[in-house]
Amino acid sequence: MQKFTTLTGVAAPMPIINVDTDMIIPKQYLKTIKRTGLGTGLFSEMRFNDDGSENPDFVLNKPAYRKAQILVAGDNFGCGSSREHAPWAL
Repeated sequence: MQKFTTLTGVAAPMPIINVDTDMIIPKQYLKTIKRTGLGTGLFSEMRFNDDGSENPDFVLNKPAYRKAQILVAGDNFGCGSSREHAPWAL
């Protein structure tokens, strides 16, 4: 296997400070110990409206950033409770 040296891709800007692990992956998605399938819950409280429809103002719902591989986050990203589910979802 070759070592990872470079990632070229679209970077999504998310300049929100203090995004904690509860915002990255809400508690209802923590019932599994599997590392797969958590992407559906990623930022779900920000990505979706109360009726389940997509929030068009959330950066990862915008066409230019839907397939982003890089997230440029604000200060203190990932703060809060230590939850392995958060990086798994990312």
